Amino acid sequence: MTRATKIRGERRQRVGVAFWITLARASLALALGIALLLQPDKTRPLLANFMGMFWLAAGLMSLRWSAAGEHSRRASRIAGLIGIIAGLLVLARSQVTMVVSAPVGITLLGVIAILTGAFHIMGRFERRHQPTGRRPWTAVILGVFEIVLGVLLITSRFEFGSWFYLVAAAWAFTGAAMLLGDALRMRTAAGG
Repeated sequence: MTRATKIRGERRQRVGVAFWITLARASLALALGIALLLQPDKTRPLLANFMGMFWLAAGLMSLRWSAAGEHSRRASRIAGLIGIIAGLLVLARSQVTMVVSAPVGITLLGVIAILTGAFHIMGRFERRHQPTGRRPWTAVILGVFEIVLGVLLITSRFEFGSWFYLVAAAWAFTGAAMLLGDALRMRTAAGG
C-alpha cells in the first residue's frame, strides 16, 4: 500500500465519521423542530439542551478549523470561544442559576444567541464558503433565527409564547437543512 493510498483511506475514514455525526445532528434538529410544533411547552428543556450542544459543536469545529489554518485564525478563535462558552452555559444552566439569577441568565443567553447568530451570518462557524464566495444561505437564515431568538429571550420575561416556539422550530428546521447539506457535501467529497 502506497503512502498516498493510506492517506486517502485515513481521510475517507475521518470524513465518514464526520458524515455520520453530522447526519445524526441533522436528524436531532429535525426531530426537535417537529416536537416544537407539536408540543412546545414540553419541549423547552430539549430546546435548551440542543441549542447548547449545537453551539458547543460549532465552537469546537471553529477552533479546529482555526488550528488547521482552514479559516481566518483570529475570527475563528473568537467564534469558537463564543460558541463553546454559549454551549457550556446552556448545558450547565442548573449550576449557572446557583450563581446568577434566572432573569440575568436568560438575558445572558439572549445576548449569546444574538452573538452566535451574528457569527453565523458572517460565516465564522462555516468551514468553507460557496465557490462563488457567498455564504451558504442556510447559515445566514440560521443566524437570523438565532438573533430573533436572542431578542425574544431578552424581551420575554419568562413569557414564552407561540412566537418564540415558532421561531425556535424554524431555527431547528434551518439547522437540520444546513447540517444535512453539510453531510451530503462530506459524502460527495469522500467519493461515496
